Amino acid sequence: SVIKIKTLFSLTNIIPLCTKMAKPIGSTPIFSLFVMFSLLYSGSSQTIPNERKTWCIANPLASNSALAANIEYICSQLDCGSINPKGPCFEPNSRMHHASFAMNLYYQANGRHLADCNFINSGLVSLIDPSYGNCSFHSGGGLADEEPSETWCVAKPGTSDELLQLNINFACNLVDCNATHSGGVCYYPATLINHASYAMNLYYQITGRKKSNCNFRETSLIVSSDPSYGNCSYPCFTVQ
Repeated sequence: SVIKIKTLFSLTNIIPLCTKMAKPIGSTPIFSLFVMFSLLYSGSSQTIPNERKTWCIANPLASNSALAANIEYICSQLDCGSINPKGPCFEPNSRMHHASFAMNLYYQANGRHLADCNFINSGLVSLIDPSYGNCSFHSGGGLADEEPSETWCVAKPGTSDELLQLNINFACNLVDCNATHSGGVCYYPATLINHASYAMNLYYQITGRKKSNCNFRETSLIVSSDPSYGNCSYPCFTVQ
C-alpha cells in the first residue's frame, strides 16, 4: 500500500548525504509498486546530452534578499534585458526565475566554473536546460571544473504554483516530507518551490537517481550542486 511505501522510505533523519544504498531493495514487491507510480507520473524522459552542457540556476532554498542582491550585482555588469517587462523571460515575474536567468548569464560569461555559480551558496549547476517557451537560457558548454559525481533533483524555476503543488502531492504520498512541514528543518523558506524541490529530490534519490524520476512532466532539473543550506539537508543516495 501507499502507507507501507511511505514508511519504508522515511529515511531523511537516519541516512546522511550520499549514503550507499543496497540495490536488492529494487526486487521487493513494494518497490515494484513504487516504480509503477513513478512511470505513470514521470512522463517522457528528460535527456542529458552526451556532449553535456551546463547552466546555472537559483537554489530553491535561497532567500528573496539573496536573489535580489544577485540580480542587482549581475545586471550592473551584463545585459539583463530579457527579464525586463516585455522581455521574453520576464514571465513568470518572480525573483527565483529572474535570478536564475541572470545567474546563468554570469556563469556562462565567466567560463562556467563552479565558483561562477555559487553566489554565496545561492546557485546550482544544472545538467538540464531550464529554457521554456520563448525564454532561452544560453549554454556555451560543460562545466570547466571536474564534474561532481553526485546529482540532485530540484523544481525548475518558473514552474507554476499549481504544478509545484501537484508535485508535492505526488511525491509526499510516497516519501516522508515531514522536514518541509511547519517546524521541520526544511520548512523555511516557506515557498512551494522549496518544498516541492525537497520532495522531488527525495523521490529521485529513493528511486535510484534515474533521469526519468526527475522529470515531473518537465517541471524539474537535475543539478550537480548540493542544494542543502543551513540545517536543511537534501539527501543523496548512492545505489550499489
